[in-house]
Amino acid sequence: MNDSEHVPIDPEALRRLRAASGLRQADLAVLAGIDASYLSMLETGRRRRPSRAVAARLAEALGVQARTFTRDGR
Repeated sequence: MNDSEHVPIDPEALRRLRAASGLRQADLAVLAGIDASYLSMLETGRRRRPSRAVAARLAEALGVQARTFTRDGR
């Protein structure tokens, strides 16, 4: 995967959206099809550039557009 296939995220925004939705990390991870430990890394900023596909799945699971927690507005 090249760099254009990854998107920078705002970890705090992602965490706030998940918390506001009433989901635990484990629940959101299952809905988005990712590992809970990876979601934890995204929310804490240890990983900041998930693939666009992962960002899209997280957005869908949260019922928002990805741009609400991405930094490139896509």
